Amino acid sequence: MEIIYPPLVEQSIQYYTQGNEQKTVNKAEMYRSMVEKGILTENGLPTDYALENGWVKDFYEDEHLSFEDFLEIYPVFKNYDPKFFHIIDGFWEIPISLKEELIQEISENKFDYDEVIQIKEYLAER
Repeated sequence: MEIIYPPLVEQSIQYYTQGNEQKTVNKAEMYRSMVEKGILTENGLPTDYALENGWVKDFYEDEHLSFEDFLEIYPVFKNYDPKFFHIIDGFWEIPISLKEELIQEISENKFDYDEVIQIKEYLAER
């Protein structure tokens, strides 16, 4: 039976092994450690403590955010021309061509870890 771990556990392992693919981290131990340290609940959700201390970022978007508030959630987009961004149905959207470009640049390792997470979280909801 394959155990499916919460995304935050998977992201933590990815973070710890980046740049050193030979380094291995046990997912069960990572999950247990994150729960014990108060970073995750047993259900895999971030705790208020983890959010307040900036250990985990919440990518929740309210409808009709100002562009400045949107950039606070996704600072990676500060590097792009604002003309690419338009409010559609209450949320900031980008053209499909830019989405494809972002995916390509991720595969080419053109972003750091935090930027990749921001882009993936942005694209996951779209």
